[in-house]
Amino acid sequence: MRQVAKHLGYSVNPSGFILSPFAQEKTASCKLYHNSYYDFSTASGGDIIKFTAAILNINNWEACRYLIQAFSLSISLSGGADRQEEIARRQRERQRQEERRQEFKAALLSEIGNLKCWADIYKTAIEKRLYEPFSDMWSYCINELQKAECKLDILCAADQGTYRRMKPDVVAGLSSSRFQWILNVLTILAEDGAFQVTQSELAEIQAQRDFELLERQPGKDRICNIAW
Repeated sequence: MRQVAKHLGYSVNPSGFILSPFAQEKTASCKLYHNSYYDFSTASGGDIIKFTAAILNINNWEACRYLIQAFSLSISLSGGADRQEEIARRQRERQRQEERRQEFKAALLSEIGNLKCWADIYKTAIEKRLYEPFSDMWSYCINELQKAECKLDILCAADQGTYRRMKPDVVAGLSSSRFQWILNVLTILAEDGAFQVTQSELAEIQAQRDFELLERQPGKDRICNIAW
């Protein structure tokens, strides 16, 4: 701190005091410590960066640059910019993930609505005998109704035997069926052209599914990067 004050043109007495840079005085009242100061005349203080910034009337960032150059310090200021860029990158990634989650949710709800509509149409055609029993159109309606109802069971996770637990119990080591359900849902959505998963998303979901089925143990967990 004394070196900085001397570099800035101040005379430091043996007790570590200098004339206050912030007030007109005849008796030195600004005490310099190792890496900080306290000015008794103005009842203010701070670190070496704040001291330099106040005297030179610059901001803290510029004061850091000044000290690095003035004393040839081997310090890089790029780390701050790198951290800011990393924070911004993570924010963009979280936003992208949220957008994809919303897209998946919208596609799922839309597909459920469409299938319910078609199931009602086929059921009505059968119940009202619009076609002769065992005719080609009657058989077609029966077949399409069964497929629609099967898809709806999957999309709505109605089969409690297949999808027993949608959240894992980490403490007990009980796995979740959610990621197998997501994979089954994605297959249906892709077949009907409602939603397309990327290869990286698919790989991450499959990895979580495999962990749930093969590796989960009491207290052991894995966080999937796809929050659907």
